[in-house]
Amino acid sequence: MTAPAALTVIVLDASPAGALVGARVAAVRIADNREATPLHDEARAGHDGIAAMADMLRTCLRAVEPHAPDLIAVCVGPGSFTGLRTSCALASGLGLGVGVPVIGVTRGEALSEVLNAAVAAERLDGWIALYGARSGRWFVEQCKANNQISEARAVESAGWAPPQGRWLLAGDAAADVIGAFDANALSLAVQTGADCVQIARAAVAQFQNSSPFRAPLPLYVDQPEASKPAGGLRSMPV
Repeated sequence: MTAPAALTVIVLDASPAGALVGARVAAVRIADNREATPLHDEARAGHDGIAAMADMLRTCLRAVEPHAPDLIAVCVGPGSFTGLRTSCALASGLGLGVGVPVIGVTRGEALSEVLNAAVAAERLDGWIALYGARSGRWFVEQCKANNQISEARAVESAGWAPPQGRWLLAGDAAADVIGAFDANALSLAVQTGADCVQIARAAVAQFQNSSPFRAPLPLYVDQPEASKPAGGLRSMPV
């Protein structure tokens, strides 16, 4: 399939967890030279923002009419359990309805272009992105200088020991992690979290490289907080 010269990408992101929970939806135009033009974006905080994602998406689609999107990009995590389920479901439904590819992007993948450039420029061992989670934990994505991002994991913030070496720190919890490192062993990224343009660019990079796309499935690191009732999901018959 030949890609068009420019792509209109709809971006959905409800990955932030903890105090930063919320949602955002955007439309971004990516030219064939990778230059990005934001067309529309909306963001709302809290769980009310996650609940409003369908309304934000409707407004975003109207903003690009009469054109249909060429690609759907959704941030798959790590992050909020509810946010990831909602955004991935909306992205998959929209892609099915419009008939366009839906590509999942992790938070680290969205940041990787700018972080990899900084690692190379400063001759560091790689980057570590840390994001706020619940119950005194951090979500971690790590990438060595070979640009291979390791699978996301959750660590206890109180007992986590950073790896040896010189690292670039990113993510919304980066400033909280600095004390765990030797002062000479790290550099703090100017940008701590990916924006919708970076999510769109990461999705387009997957699309244009013709590699297997990351599925729009939530990247669950923690288990859900909700549990089944002791008596089961249905009441006993009477």
